[in-house]
Amino acid sequence: MSTDPTFRRDLYRGTARYYDEYRVPYPVALFDDLCARAGVGKGGRLLDLACGTGQIAFPLANRFEEVCAVDQEAESVAFGRAKAESLGVGNIRWMVDSAEALVPDGAFDLVAVGNAFHRLPRALVAERVASWLAPGGSLALLWGGPPWAGDLPWQEDLAALMDEWTDRVGAADRVPSNWQEALDNDPNPRVLEGAGLDYVGEYTFPVEHDWTVASVAGFLYSTSVLNRDALGDHADAFEADLAARLLERKPDGVFHQTLRFAYELARRPPARDT
Repeated sequence: MSTDPTFRRDLYRGTARYYDEYRVPYPVALFDDLCARAGVGKGGRLLDLACGTGQIAFPLANRFEEVCAVDQEAESVAFGRAKAESLGVGNIRWMVDSAEALVPDGAFDLVAVGNAFHRLPRALVAERVASWLAPGGSLALLWGGPPWAGDLPWQEDLAALMDEWTDRVGAADRVPSNWQEALDNDPNPRVLEGAGLDYVGEYTFPVEHDWTVASVAGFLYSTSVLNRDALGDHADAFEADLAARLLERKPDGVFHQTLRFAYELARRPPARDT
């Protein structure tokens, strides 16, 4: 049984606007590939679990008859619901709930978790999802890389700045220090197979992206550690320091990165003929 660390439930308070604006969208090619491998298309039901402001729900809404978007952060759900209303997207049902407590009202053809599975009690959630899937239905774990993931000089500067400011504002304990160790000791494929799912594989989609100082700051404000709630009165000083260091490294203010997007796919075995 996986022994995952417990994450605080308030880590994303105040992040909805930044999450929606500054998170780089999953590439269309990823969604096309996922739907093809999962065997889903028009019709059926999708559950976007730990949905944030709808980074999966919105792009896939036109491929499903019904989408259920669920997150424990009420602010994110309210933001997503308002956005859906403004865009006229009427087939997404928004719910405030946790993956551990959710009681679905029917089976799903696809359950997707974006950038969040590591924050959940993975074994428990995988077992619950396995029971929610229709026979042959799929679970997809989606990921998108952050701006500091890499060894370019500006990324190393950014990572160092983040470490310094995390210590300066006393945010080091916001995220369990052993979360990556838990993933290394009990990788997702093993967790998913332990829940009775067939692990299909991991599929990667690189995307070329240019950051600016403003978009890097916006991305950081969407994170669990250095968002504006964590920075408090230090936000202005943090932004000034971020701009000074990044622009010293690259005065043109353009920070190029090959972002890595990926998803892992697992499937509930199809029903056997009797």
